[in-house]
Amino acid sequence: MKKEKKKKQPSPQSSVKPLTDEEVSMLKSAMASREIDRSTLPSTDNSDAAKVRRFIKKNKIFTVSCVVLCVFIVALLAILGAVAIKNSLENRVNTDDFTVMIGDEVFTVKYKTAIRNDVLYVDMYKIAEYAELTKTGKTDNVKFTASPTQYLRFENDSEFAVINGALVEMDGKAVVNRDVCEIPLSFLSAVLGKDNGLRITLDTATNTIKVVRRMYKTKDKNAIDPVEIIFYSDSFNIIQSIKRPNEEEIEFEYSIDVTSYLDNIDPENGEEYLILANKQTPLGEDYDPTDLKELTCRTNKKMYLREDAERALYAMMLAMNADGITDVFVTSAYRSYSYQVGLFNKYVNGHMAEGMSREEAEAAASEYSARAGTSEHQTGLCLDFMTDDMSELDESFEKTAAFAWLSENAHKYGFILRYAEDKVDVTGYKYEPWHYRFVGRTAATEIYQSNLCLEEYLALN
Repeated sequence: MKKEKKKKQPSPQSSVKPLTDEEVSMLKSAMASREIDRSTLPSTDNSDAAKVRRFIKKNKIFTVSCVVLCVFIVALLAILGAVAIKNSLENRVNTDDFTVMIGDEVFTVKYKTAIRNDVLYVDMYKIAEYAELTKTGKTDNVKFTASPTQYLRFENDSEFAVINGALVEMDGKAVVNRDVCEIPLSFLSAVLGKDNGLRITLDTATNTIKVVRRMYKTKDKNAIDPVEIIFYSDSFNIIQSIKRPNEEEIEFEYSIDVTSYLDNIDPENGEEYLILANKQTPLGEDYDPTDLKELTCRTNKKMYLREDAERALYAMMLAMNADGITDVFVTSAYRSYSYQVGLFNKYVNGHMAEGMSREEAEAAASEYSARAGTSEHQTGLCLDFMTDDMSELDESFEKTAAFAWLSENAHKYGFILRYAEDKVDVTGYKYEPWHYRFVGRTAATEIYQSNLCLEEYLALN
């Protein structure tokens, strides 16, 4: 049995009655006949801004999402920019002048002076003075000694240094002269390592170099002593191990500490002190040593020797004084070519005044005085000794305590008796016990042990 569909009844709550078909027809007719003034209606805005506004109204969720994303991107870019600026500032090379603090001394070094070829340099002379390192050597080749086994050596315009006998390479070339010994700070920092007696730090933010000598309290707690300074070569590639001839074979005993003079007593370039000046091999008129240094030992006038010879002589006379010989002094050292001309002529004229012919007078003078160019004094490497009891240079010096001491010890300081009594036929000069010549400890020891004179030694070598 089919069920009949019920007609949908209007909601009892609605108070509005639907229009009848007739009423709808009448409404449509009225609206069609009505005239509307469209000029009074607002115009439609079709600008881009209006379109965007209409789009935003219709797509609110999408618009909000885009705004949030844009804010995030802007914030991210701002953070990345700040980080980049910070890194740039941190990596920026500080070109301010350097403040150097060595102990209590504070001074400024110009940036352009301290930096060369992107390498920072420091003056080793100032550091060595503060750390009480012993400085020895020449104008362009200097050695700094902390103890008998701990030393550094630098040579001008060389990128190599010596650490306790090991030749190593530095980051830049050293500048060594009378005024400065500039070496790369990176080298010195590596040599000292950590927890050393000498500590060097660099603050790149302020361009401050600080050098500090570390101290420690002794057992009695009332004294403070410096921590030992040690030079390390572990962080370097050792190019060569440097050893001197006879350094291990011969032990030398000294009455004083010669540590600070050893580079002068036994110089590495000792061969240059084996120059020969005699009647057969004269020096030229223009030969003039460039490293002459005024004697600081006891003398009877102002005089000079070459630098290594002067330092070795000073040490030798200190040792003589320490052993109780205090009456000895130097009476002659370097003489120029022109001075020797005058001196030799003086002796010749003296003999001629005694009735000799010039030929006879020159022959007589040449037995004890050299013609210009043939005198060892022109080398700047020899000297004559006297004692307070002597009035002139003569063989009486042989009977002094000074001569006895020199006969046993002069070679330890690099000196030899130049004109021995049994070598007159070889040297061409009579016996002169007062005349000593510097050749360096290695050669002097070999000459002493073999009982040779300089001419014989050079002939064999």
